[in-house]
Amino acid sequence: MTRFQSTLKAGTLPLAALLLSASLALPAQAQSAEATKAATALVEVLMPAAAAKAQLDRQIQQMRSGAGLRAMLSNDPRLKAELAKNSPATTAGLARIGAMQADTVAPIMREMQASARQEQIASFARNFTAEELTQIAAFYRTPAGAKFLSTQGTVAQEVAKANAQKFGPRLQAAEKSVAPKLDAELRKLFPAQAGGK
Repeated sequence: MTRFQSTLKAGTLPLAALLLSASLALPAQAQSAEATKAATALVEVLMPAAAAKAQLDRQIQQMRSGAGLRAMLSNDPRLKAELAKNSPATTAGLARIGAMQADTVAPIMREMQASARQEQIASFARNFTAEELTQIAAFYRTPAGAKFLSTQGTVAQEVAKANAQKFGPRLQAAEKSVAPKLDAELRKLFPAQAGGK
């Protein structure tokens, strides 16, 4: 197993297990068209679609630049010295590896974002009435606002669980498929250290 695969396994599997096991019994409440419309409006107030897209674009750009990989590798004492040099070759190599990683997982992340938005709308529509959702969108000081605050964790868990079920295996497979390429690139940058040698 390569160093990159080990890191992915160590960081991804516990998160996937947590996401897959996150399920709570929820009070049943009929989902109406009015509640769905109000939930859609609330989600747009909480995180406008354009802002959510811009945030994801920034995350993908950071990944593409190699910043995430640099942060991950900065904790490895054997690679710390190389990263500290901040040489153009190291920077270019990390960006090349980051671009490979981004090209592999960005399409899944974009699909996850759209799915998460729909799951959030559906969860709000299941857990609140249209009137409550309208009050929440107006502001959080209402009684509905207190209910909103107390159920944010439930909504987040439902979204995370749904996305883990829909995308977890694909995301892990994508990361696994790109890992040998990333490891080969790391060997070019750090011949003596890459791959656990």
